[in-house]
Order: sequence, then structure tokens, then C-alpha cells
Amino acid sequence: MTMMRTMRRFALAAALAAAGTAHAGDPSARDWIPAPPGTSVFATYLLGLSSHGFYDRGERVPDGPTVDVQGLVLRPMYFSEILGKTVQYELILPALRTTIGVSGMPDDRVTGVGDAQLGAAVWFVNNEQTKTWFAWEPFITVPTGLYRGGQADVSPGKHRWTTLQDFAFVQGIGESTFLEAVAEFEFFGDNDNYYGSTLKKSPAIRLMALASTNITESTYVGMRYRYETGGREKVDGVEMVSRANNHQLAFEVTHQINDANQVQLQYIHDLKVENGPRMRGVQLRYVYAF
Repeated sequence: MTMMRTMRRFALAAALAAAGTAHAGDPSARDWIPAPPGTSVFATYLLGLSSHGFYDRGERVPDGPTVDVQGLVLRPMYFSEILGKTVQYELILPALRTTIGVSGMPDDRVTGVGDAQLGAAVWFVNNEQTKTWFAWEPFITVPTGLYRGGQADVSPGKHRWTTLQDFAFVQGIGESTFLEAVAEFEFFGDNDNYYGSTLKKSPAIRLMALASTNITESTYVGMRYRYETGGREKVDGVEMVSRANNHQLAFEVTHQINDANQVQLQYIHDLKVENGPRMRGVQLRYVYAF
């Protein structure tokens, strides 16, 4: 595999990961505070991200690929109660438009539907009086997205099954401040049709810390720090991507329009990326509850 193709693959893989800010591993503040059983929620995300530097094993690559991502994510959810525990079912459906630029080559633009994610969260602790919550949510990523083995670098689907295990703890302090900790573990199946080869990826770990506080009765601000490691990639036994060592910050403002409608604006900024592009951009989220 040529260096140029390798850089293009890095760029797309990292861009699609960055574009999945509605992904289970990228929660917003207070996402892990459950709605009452019987509540349905429909969330829509619009996002725009662009790269500000490209890195290979922690070193910036001169004239490395550039990446721009626009995305739409649909996320229906439903809360119920089973054996006295609050349970949330959800489906995540992404659609992405990614443009990759490599010096000396025409831009490569990708538009398509990505892989669907199915999740079910269970709250083992759900105490509104002490403002304490603890939940576990397993996800399964189903390879339903568009994929062509001869165009693996630019296909929105990953052609592999994955599973995510999320563990989240939330503690409220005072009237309107919340501190949160989230740990996520992702396990990847093999892609057995990667340009006629087999792509293997080792498990990835993401650790997140979130904080939020109200600035008015209906508006709160929040921030998220995320650290990611693992995710080493091999093609036919040859290492192509080393272990991740990535750091990211996100800042957000959320406004509750009324009981049923909420809007959120989030700014996302990669502080450090081991392999691929450092991304930054904005995400707009609209939530309707009924």
C-alpha cells in the first residue's frame, strides 16, 4: 500500500470517526440523565468539521491530506421501565459528506449513509433526590452502510460488526451543576474485504469527563474532555495505524425552549491526534420529546 493511499485512508477513517459526534462515545452534558419511562425522544444532529493539521504517529505531516465533513445524524429514542429499572432504546443513523484533499491529486468527495447503531441503556442508579445516576449501555454497530471493497477508503460503511460498552456516572451538585464520567470500550470485527485483504483493529478505549451548569433557568453551558487510546490497525498482519493517543475538548450551550423542544450548539476541537487529521468544527442538535 502506497504512502499516498495510506494517508488517504487515515484521513477518511479519522474523519468518519470525528463526524460521529452523535456516537455513543461522544455524549453531551446531561445525556445520561434519563427521561421518565414512556417518553419518546427524537434527536437530529447537523455538523460541520474541518482539519487543521494531519499527523502520522504523533508527527505532523507536511502538506498532509485535508478533510472536511458535513453530516446529518438521526437518533430516535424511547424510555421504558423493566423490573423497576429505567431502560432506553435507541437507533443512530448517520449520513455523511466527506471531502478529502491530497496535494497533487483531485479532491475525493464521499456522500452516503453510514452503519446503523442499536443501543439499549439500563440505569442501575436513578436517584433524582440525590441527583445520582449510573448507567450501562451496550451498542451494536451493524454493517448496513454503503461499502465497496475496491473503494474501501471512501466507503461510508465499515464492512464489519462492532460492539460498544458504555458506563456512565452522573452526580449533581447544588441547584444546577452536574459532573459526569464516562468510560467506553469498543471491540471491532474484521473487515475481510479491504482491497482484497483483511483489516483487523484492536479494541479502543475512550474516557470522558463532563461538567455543566445553568446560566439561566432554561439555558446551561457545558464542556467535555475526551481521551482515546487503542485502535491499532493491521492489514494482513502488517501494522498500518499505531495505537491512538488522542485528546479532545468540546464546549456547548443548550437551551430548553419548552418542555418538548431543546436546541444545542457545540464546538469541537481536537487538542492532539496520534494518527490522522486534527478536526475542529461545530454541531447543532435539535431534540423533540413527546
